[in-house]
Amino acid sequence: MKSNWLTHGKHWFGILGMLLIFFSQTVLANGSFKGVTEVDGNEFEIGEEFIVTYKLAAEGSYSLSNPKFGLSGAEFKGLEVIKHGQDRSFSFGFGDNAVFTYKYILKGSKPGVFTIPAVTIQMNGTSYPTQSKKVAIVKKIKETGITGDLILQLKPNKSTVYVGEPIRYDLHWYSSYQAKGFQLKELPKFDGFVVKTLESQTKTKIKTINGKKFLTGKSYSFILTPIKPGKIELPVVKGDIYLTTGRGFFQQTEAREISSQKLSLQVKPLPAPPNGTTGSSIVGKFKLRTQLDKKELNVNDAVTIKVVVKGSGNLNALSDVSIDYPSAFETLPPTTKNNVKTDLSGIHGSKTFEFVAIPRQPGTFTIPPVTLSAFNPQKKEYYNLKSSTITIKVNGSASFDANPYVSSGGRDVEIQGSDIRYINNVEKLSTEKKSDYTNSFSQYLLLAISLLTFALGTFVFKKRLLSKSEIKSNKRAKANRIAKKYLKNAQKELNGDKNKFYELVDNALNNYLLGKLMIEQSQLKQETITEKLKKQQVKESLIKETLKVSNDCKMARFSPLVLAPDEMLIKAEKVINELENQLT
Repeated sequence: MKSNWLTHGKHWFGILGMLLIFFSQTVLANGSFKGVTEVDGNEFEIGEEFIVTYKLAAEGSYSLSNPKFGLSGAEFKGLEVIKHGQDRSFSFGFGDNAVFTYKYILKGSKPGVFTIPAVTIQMNGTSYPTQSKKVAIVKKIKETGITGDLILQLKPNKSTVYVGEPIRYDLHWYSSYQAKGFQLKELPKFDGFVVKTLESQTKTKIKTINGKKFLTGKSYSFILTPIKPGKIELPVVKGDIYLTTGRGFFQQTEAREISSQKLSLQVKPLPAPPNGTTGSSIVGKFKLRTQLDKKELNVNDAVTIKVVVKGSGNLNALSDVSIDYPSAFETLPPTTKNNVKTDLSGIHGSKTFEFVAIPRQPGTFTIPPVTLSAFNPQKKEYYNLKSSTITIKVNGSASFDANPYVSSGGRDVEIQGSDIRYINNVEKLSTEKKSDYTNSFSQYLLLAISLLTFALGTFVFKKRLLSKSEIKSNKRAKANRIAKKYLKNAQKELNGDKNKFYELVDNALNNYLLGKLMIEQSQLKQETITEKLKKQQVKESLIKETLKVSNDCKMARFSPLVLAPDEMLIKAEKVINELENQLT
């Protein structure tokens, strides 16, 4: 009996093994793989360790049997490797997974922007490239003015600046309590600056300051370029920090508002330029070069000259570059290509001005250097950017219909196509023959029709103005339908993407309030919502619950806090239904 069972068992195990081999081969054919580079942040202090992870990620269903992996190309210039190694576990299954993971622990010893290189991961003889990334290594932050338990600070990366010199302000928060995250109420408005806002990707850290432990994080960086000199007041930044109380099932989250201190920045005017030079609108460190697509061409052929200005500073302020062509060249208006980027290291990149010119006469022509003036804020002095002289040889014979800028006899010329026509002198002016249309029946009929059309249009326009109240009424009526549409879409994500679910629920409530209260997106603040709902005589408890649902959604999206999605959906539906009953 036992022998019979073993015989049947071996038979079934053999069939099962064949099915698994067939299944794995089939599933592997349906799946695909890609290389991924992950860094746990984008800015780190000198000496701070951070992790770089290279992954081979599987997309779709897959199966692997004794895979062989390899990795090449990991050279971290300017960064120290503390430790590295492979995660020996690999997955078998469906969906998005990492089948190979290799980690490096790095640190920087000097400030600057460094490249995390792309590497190549090999699996069973096939190569999968990853992506390169940039990280910023900054000086250790001096923690000053940290008094109290909840602090919000704007910290500049320099103390003084000139007009046109970019400066970076980082927004840091500190909490001596257990916290889940921080959220701005609204982006601050920096008057007197050109502003670029960068959302931080750094993780929260625990720091000991003056013998006290704080949980701290950086939320945003603001790259500000001052456009006027003098003392400029910076706005007070406000936001909510989400604190956690209790433990386990009884854990609760409370939003506490915190504000930054009042700050000002003294912006210095640019000094007077030296004799023989003109002032400059560009401030920073730049280089200039020219590119010529051909040094020899024929008459009536086109030549392209590119002027490239590259470096770091307020490149966006550079709007005009000119080339002094000989009169034998017909020129077209230049085109500009902007490749300027703003990141944690500031504003940098290049601007390219492309000039196309057509020679109309043969000969050897010299184009003088292109010269620009710039100001270096570190050296506190002006300097010139100068290209090399360009020589162009033009072959062929002169074009008779060209050179529209010079004419014989000193008379003005008028260009029509490629012909030159002289402007004729008029000896005597005479009146035209009187038209039969003037004072005719046709003229008066056309005038009457015009007046009637104007009167009718005015009437229709007034009627349209009167319908604005109808537009508002329709917007209020649609608010509930729009909210229900968002909630319906959120319900589909109950067991799906958590961030998308909470975003949809939050959008449902926000769009309902926008339509029902007839406010703009910029007014979607707690103070405005509270004021508007109180005017509509909405109960205090319902106002608080409305704001709480909105805050919980935002907190769940931007912090590790875990909330039950089904409960949040029920709360949002209940709040919207109760508001619908109380709002007129």
